[in-house]
Amino acid sequence: MRRLTLFLGLLMIVSTGFAQSEISVSASAEVSTQPEVAEFRLAIMARQQLATDAFSTYLSRYNALRNSLDKIVDSTKLVTSNLSITPFFNYKNPEHMKPEYYQVSTSMSLSVPVSKMNAILGRVASIDGVTINGISFEAKDREKMEIEALEMATKKAQSKAAAIAKLEGLTDLKVKNLNTSVSRPPVPFFGGEAMMATAAVEPSVTPSSISVTATINVTYTATQK
Repeated sequence: MRRLTLFLGLLMIVSTGFAQSEISVSASAEVSTQPEVAEFRLAIMARQQLATDAFSTYLSRYNALRNSLDKIVDSTKLVTSNLSITPFFNYKNPEHMKPEYYQVSTSMSLSVPVSKMNAILGRVASIDGVTINGISFEAKDREKMEIEALEMATKKAQSKAAAIAKLEGLTDLKVKNLNTSVSRPPVPFFGGEAMMATAAVEPSVTPSSISVTATINVTYTATQK
């Protein structure tokens, strides 16, 4: 009798295990908005035979850029990421030990409201030796967009799982495991000399909307009705 009771108990456990099913679904959601911030990637370069002259030319161009920007935005937001003074030699002439020239170059970034972007374009393009390497666009609150996209994707996944459960006669959905991912493709505007020439005449750039895409993969457990 004792063995029979133990056997029936094991049978109930096995039966309960078979009554539980899993439902795996995935869903994505995208949230878009108009950009509020434009980030410029700028560079200044100067070449002269003497290092002091090259640096002096660089400073002149840098000050011209700062003075021009001050009429529109706070020029202290112009951030320098690197500055180098490099001698260049003519290696085809081994006897020529002195540098042919020195090059001073720097990379900078500047974040401004999108509403001031075209005005900045025109001023930067008018300064000799300053290059616009590109512009990227951003929202002020990217994290809020990510959360909204994740919430939308989660609701979609829940709806899918509920629909499948209804068709299969399952109930009591519970999350077993899940993983999420968020992609934030950049919205770049690449510059260069050609763009600068156009911008110097009549700068007019309209950025496209920016988006955040959230994806969720989730597995639910469910029991037979």
